[in-house]
Amino acid sequence: MMVKEKSINKLYAFALAAVFALTLAGCGGGGSTATAPPDDTPMPTPQEQCTTAGNVYVGGECITPAQHAFNMCVAGGGRDNGDGTCTSAADVAAEEAAIAATTKAAGTKETAIAAEMAENSRATNPLNAGLGGTNVGTTPDDTSDDAVVTTYSMTIERDRSGTTVKIADTALAGDDDPKFTQAMDLGGGRTMHTRAMAADDDGNVVEEVVVVSTDIEGPTAVAFAKFEEDVTGTLSQALNVTTDTTNDDPTTTNEALDVSGATSAVAARLSNIKAAGFAASGAGQQSYAFDDPSTTDDDEAFETAGTYNGASGTYRCNGGTACTITYDAEGKITAIGTDWIFTPAAGAMSDQSDYDYYSYGFWLKKTTDEDGAVTYNEVETFATSSVAASGDVSSVLGRATYEGGATGVYVKNVYNSDRTLDTATSGHFTADVNLMVVFGQVPVSATDTTGTIAPNLLHTLTGTIDNFALSGGEDQEWSVAVEGDFATTLSNGTVSGTAKGGDPDEDGSFSATFHGSVTAVDGVVPQPGSVVGEFNAGFTDGSVAGGFGARKVAAE
Repeated sequence: MMVKEKSINKLYAFALAAVFALTLAGCGGGGSTATAPPDDTPMPTPQEQCTTAGNVYVGGECITPAQHAFNMCVAGGGRDNGDGTCTSAADVAAEEAAIAATTKAAGTKETAIAAEMAENSRATNPLNAGLGGTNVGTTPDDTSDDAVVTTYSMTIERDRSGTTVKIADTALAGDDDPKFTQAMDLGGGRTMHTRAMAADDDGNVVEEVVVVSTDIEGPTAVAFAKFEEDVTGTLSQALNVTTDTTNDDPTTTNEALDVSGATSAVAARLSNIKAAGFAASGAGQQSYAFDDPSTTDDDEAFETAGTYNGASGTYRCNGGTACTITYDAEGKITAIGTDWIFTPAAGAMSDQSDYDYYSYGFWLKKTTDEDGAVTYNEVETFATSSVAASGDVSSVLGRATYEGGATGVYVKNVYNSDRTLDTATSGHFTADVNLMVVFGQVPVSATDTTGTIAPNLLHTLTGTIDNFALSGGEDQEWSVAVEGDFATTLSNGTVSGTAKGGDPDEDGSFSATFHGSVTAVDGVVPQPGSVVGEFNAGFTDGSVAGGFGARKVAAE
């Protein structure tokens, strides 16, 4: 026991001595400056160092947040995109559902395209419906009483501001009825128009879509007296007043246009009359002074500067009695009396509309249910021209090349290696059209009528529809070869035949009509100026249906 106490006392004495020595050193008393005690702050762990740097410590590794998110995405069933990114399992499922829905919708459009093909070519009651589609008859299983919807119409106009396409349906013309509106300008003379019905009790919404392509051109300025009223070429502004009684020289002839009621009663012509001197504060008829022949004053007749169909000039009362104009409550001219003339200014011009244009495209109807699933119910194609059909082309001779374009609907399929369908897309397309038409034989001379065209080529149409551009941007190498003859349809100027796109199971078809005068001029029968029509074709990976228009670019 004693031994232990002595040992403790010795240790205590030694500690006191050490503390005393340190105190002296701190007071400057002898010896060198003492060092600071060692830092006893513990070193951060690898996990702490990782998180301090803003990273994630997982499984003994320090990784970036992006890498951690990628790993979690893949571990959760997401898709490794191969570029360091991952699509979540939820997004993958959503993509797959969207692809499945698109594929299913494309399948219904493919069915509608096939129905259009069969409808136009069926032996009993073939239908070429176009806008509005078909009305199913009273016996749906028997197509013999199906009929074309006739309540739809389309008008195309173009001024210096651009082209206006209007689609109307007289069956739904009420103020509260849904109307077609232009949804998109697709460029190149193509526009898209849509109309949607109100949802039914089950939440289904029926929508119609029309895409129209036209080659109508803007107006061109022509001399006032050379303006043509319509496609017939009638010179409606030819100066036709033989004697202008308001002139000092009453023998002056053919210098003015009669714009009186006798020739300008229709509203279209009345709308051409613009003059500051023609104004009214309310509805009614107003009278304007004439030149009284019993006086020597040649300035009695009322005249006012104005324009007629955009051309500047002067309006005058040119009769032996007062001239009248009738206005509505808004001051618009509703009728103009007799003896009014318009004298155009020197060099006056009017804008001449393009009367020779074609249009083509498609109409379709689709239904979207309350879950967003789309079903294409019907597809119809159309093609028309503003000029009359050529009719009998039996007197037309030689070859002609026609070039133009096509637009319509498509379905693009992607197959697995066993030819089962993987995915499908659908939309609208544009394409180029190149046709060679051979009409009648061209005689070598007056005495040699054998000609140089092989007999088997006479009255045939051949060519291609290619350079397809799909609205979804899908890759494809489609081309359609068209071939037909019109030896038996010379009298109505139509031609039909096959449209081969490469489908080994079935050829498509086309039909076309020639447009433009084929009346002889100086003994020469002109070739039709254009050809428009419709076609459908199948490929090994899809199908198309559309309309086309082509204009003559060369002849021989």
